[in-house]
Amino acid sequence: MKDDIFELVEQFSLVNLTEGYRLNDFDCSIPEYVEFLCNEALMHQELNLSRTYLLINKWNADVVAYMSLISDSIKLKQDERDVYFQGEISFPSYPAMKIAKLAVNDRHAAEIKNIGSLMIELARGIAEDINESVACRFITVDADTHNNPSVNEFYQKNQFVPNHSYKPGRTLSMRLNIYDEEIAGEDYIEDIS
Repeated sequence: MKDDIFELVEQFSLVNLTEGYRLNDFDCSIPEYVEFLCNEALMHQELNLSRTYLLINKWNADVVAYMSLISDSIKLKQDERDVYFQGEISFPSYPAMKIAKLAVNDRHAAEIKNIGSLMIELARGIAEDINESVACRFITVDADTHNNPSVNEFYQKNQFVPNHSYKPGRTLSMRLNIYDEEIAGEDYIEDIS
């Protein structure tokens, strides 16, 4: 039986990507995501195009997972706006933070469940921190259904919903309302960073 990462959370740390981590040991089923982490993520940070965070095993410094975050905005149809703002606020777009990439090391995914869900909770915490200085209402993702046809099910399990204003293609645009009290993360997640 696989361990649940939420029960092992003290074993891991979320860190900013810097030189010195063993990125070449990271392997996942999507080569494009490995290529990004090993050869592009640092350059994207230097150009202020994205920020990459690594989930590190404190005991052996393994890169268990990573996510790259960028700023975003999202368009909502009127019925979607009404769900969040009851018709009181009607903007052409709303502030968001996007999970541009999220990948889990295959070896760790085979041993531990819910790593991706923990990464989403950590992204939620970062978005809430951003709100101290810049407004951010949603977390968005373009679920990569081209490389993983069932990835939308993972995001739906984590309370993301499809964005009806965007047509599906190689990806499915989805959003998470970070102020939905029913899905707020557990307090202990804050202890990981």
